[in-house]
Amino acid sequence: MSVTVETAIDPATGERFRCVFDSKTCLPVEPIQRFLNYCRKRGLAANTVETYAYRLVDYWRWLEYKALSWDGVGLDELADFVNWYLLGGDVEVIHESLRERVSKRSPKTVNQAMTAIQGLYEFHAAEGRIDDKRFIKLAHGWGKRGGFLRGIIKSGPERRKRLKLKEPKVFPGCLSDADVVRLVEGCLCYRDKLIVMLLRETGLRRGELLGLHLIDVQDVDVTGRLRVVRRDNPNGAWAKGTERVVPILHNRCTVQEMLRSYLLEEYPPEAEQLGHGMLFVSLEGEQRGQPMSLVRLNKLFEELHSRTGIKAHPHLFRHTFATRMLQQGYLDQYVQQLLGHRSISTTKDIYSHVLDEMSLESFMDGEEEQ
Repeated sequence: MSVTVETAIDPATGERFRCVFDSKTCLPVEPIQRFLNYCRKRGLAANTVETYAYRLVDYWRWLEYKALSWDGVGLDELADFVNWYLLGGDVEVIHESLRERVSKRSPKTVNQAMTAIQGLYEFHAAEGRIDDKRFIKLAHGWGKRGGFLRGIIKSGPERRKRLKLKEPKVFPGCLSDADVVRLVEGCLCYRDKLIVMLLRETGLRRGELLGLHLIDVQDVDVTGRLRVVRRDNPNGAWAKGTERVVPILHNRCTVQEMLRSYLLEEYPPEAEQLGHGMLFVSLEGEQRGQPMSLVRLNKLFEELHSRTGIKAHPHLFRHTFATRMLQQGYLDQYVQQLLGHRSISTTKDIYSHVLDEMSLESFMDGEEEQ
């Protein structure tokens, strides 16, 4: 196919960003690129913009396959795309009852694509590039529908996320206290121990963790609080949620000790010479002193898995943190603030159903006994 996602560099700022090119013309795909540029200006996380780029490329390939114009599709065509995309593009038509058994993409992935696609149309309708009346028809549909579209089209006045598959709610699991202790003991340096402890005691996203600057943790030693700030970072880390102050409520002394040991004994002078001000940096090799990358963070947990037998990842610590907070009786609104969710409904949707459907106390006890 001719449409691909490439990395481009802004000549004015040197910033890297994703660009969607048509290899036949060697030019950006204008409708997609205008929308992605708008998303960047809105301050969406780089990972989110990248996801949109790849999902829209899939959509453009489908349009090419069906010989359709992007500004001429309707609700029925989008429903066809959903069906096609869920099945991996190999099967066009299938009975609804068989869809889940043969689907090659998860409902979450399909919903990501529909969010990007409908965001694209909403943007171009607002800019006057497509007929607004046609967009409203595309977003809302006409009356009630059955068959495949049942459960995909939501009722109500909102324009966004109109086409959506139902995603099964699966409790992501938790790490026990014993698991965390073993992971810390499996670390070979203070930096890695600090990473594990901060993830466990703050619930930070991995982009927020790797985006920490020295100035963001300057109050940890005194007040036990750190700051999460949205900024461009040389390692591409990005704070997806709201900017906030996060208190370290548990094991504060241990975190403070780890931070001091890391900064005094391991933080390389090369990092200070580079002047980037990042907290987590590479400690050896050619990258010594450079900001720690997402690849290196993932590699750390692969190494810990081989040493401890515990398969963990940064987001699992976030689920563990939130679950423990709710289990201990903290208000949903407070947990929302700590996690950086923009809406309380997000917190409740992800975590509160756990409290309604199962006994977390018995779950955690069972985990610790394993």
